[in-house]
Amino acid sequence: MKSLERIESLLITIDRLGMATVEHLRNCHDLKSQRNAYTVLKKLEEYTNTTYLHRKKIFYLNKKGREMIGSEKEIDKNRNMKHMLLRNDVYLALNKPITWEVEKVLEFEKNSNTSKLDVIIKGLNMTERKKIQADAFFTRNGYTYYVEIDNLMSMMENHKKIVNYSEFMAKDNTARLLIFTHTLERKRKFEKWLITYKIKGECKLYDEIKM
Repeated sequence: MKSLERIESLLITIDRLGMATVEHLRNCHDLKSQRNAYTVLKKLEEYTNTTYLHRKKIFYLNKKGREMIGSEKEIDKNRNMKHMLLRNDVYLALNKPITWEVEKVLEFEKNSNTSKLDVIIKGLNMTERKKIQADAFFTRNGYTYYVEIDNLMSMMENHKKIVNYSEFMAKDNTARLLIFTHTLERKRKFEKWLITYKIKGECKLYDEIKM
């Protein structure tokens, strides 16, 4: 691959993921050894900013990098970096879905509890529009997958989101919810909610998908 093409390809991957470690880029682009990866990634210096988390070097696009590939997505390095890196781990564990999108906003209509009489008298709409922001989304083999990366959110907030998913996915037989979390206790709660709200999907620990 020509040098410029490789640089553009790496920048597109970083833009798609938001942030990426050396290991993430090695796996996405088959950069072979650690030494070779650092040699290749050194060519990205003028197009990227770098930071560190737990001694791991992390790349994200600077203004020149965004302009190089025509991206308008600006990353705030202080905005939940750990969450983005966990999402990248899941992306690789799922074998790099081609249709992968992050922070996908899902909109749907929920039947309102408003009575028909109120609708007639007040001219109210019988439906309520709701939104869910999925941490990631992809399609594969006729199924639609919604991905949740559990990190810092309280279980109360997680429960609300699961309830919203149950309403959103109720009439879609192809929809699946994939949840990833840190602890066995959280995993058990998520699995219980999947059963309670009749959601097709599964929950895994991050330790279960380590490469």
